Amino acid sequence: EIEELIDECMWTMTTQNGMNGFLVVGPSGKSIFLPAVGYRRDTDLVDRGSYGDYWSATLNEFESYGAFGLGFDSSGSYWDYRYFGRTVRPVTE
Repeated sequence: EIEELIDECMWTMTTQNGMNGFLVVGPSGKSIFLPAVGYRRDTDLVDRGSYGDYWSATLNEFESYGAFGLGFDSSGSYWDYRYFGRTVRPVTE
């Protein structure tokens, strides 16, 4: 799903309910809002409102980080390593 979000969707920076983030619209017209909630490094909250990074279940067998994540900021969206304190966004079918 992350590959589809990066390669096939339109990303628009916006604010919803007072939170900065991105409205991501897919080819079907369906959308999801991903808040730019930043991330935790030790006890610090870093880049809240300008950066987002979400956990994935895609394993990276070649790096010690263990898995990948979806990262995004004003420069775009990209695959990122899953480390530090990243966000989990529950989704229902």
